[in-house]
Amino acid sequence: MITIQELVQREIIYCVSSLVYTLTQENKLDEDLALELWSGPYDYDAAEYELNQQGCFVCDERGSRVYQALAHQSQQDDDDGLYGIYHDENDEFIVDTYYDSKEEAVYEYFDGDLEEYRQEVFEHWLVSSWLSKKLQEHGETVIEDFYGLTIWARCTTGQAIWMDWVIQQIYNAFYE
Repeated sequence: MITIQELVQREIIYCVSSLVYTLTQENKLDEDLALELWSGPYDYDAAEYELNQQGCFVCDERGSRVYQALAHQSQQDDDDGLYGIYHDENDEFIVDTYYDSKEEAVYEYFDGDLEEYRQEVFEHWLVSSWLSKKLQEHGETVIEDFYGLTIWARCTTGQAIWMDWVIQQIYNAFYE
């Protein structure tokens, strides 16, 4: 078994933040590609927080308040139930429980307009094709054909990459 630091050394190749920044500033990139490079994934927790402020909650098909109490615990994401959005004041579902994940229910509530909940991209890294697939499975922004390179748009900075939540999740899934 390898350590998480060894995984990072093996699968993350090189920081290309300066390259991406320079190409973007000099308008050397196609506009769509430039936008993709600087668009982080949606922050569903922030969107869910906004729902909670409006008296709405992500619930399973039973309207279970247990889910609300555990909403921020990662093990709840493994539930097999279907999710919707429940409004406390009206005592009804405003997004029916058709969705396999809380993220899908939140997306439906906002009619897909979650741009204000995008995470900010701080760094760009060349990564292996194996890691790119794992990052995408966790909702991360990865550009697979940037002039033949695979680039991860990292939304974290100021700490070792092995400390990123997403990297720890990938490591734990395959090496523990």
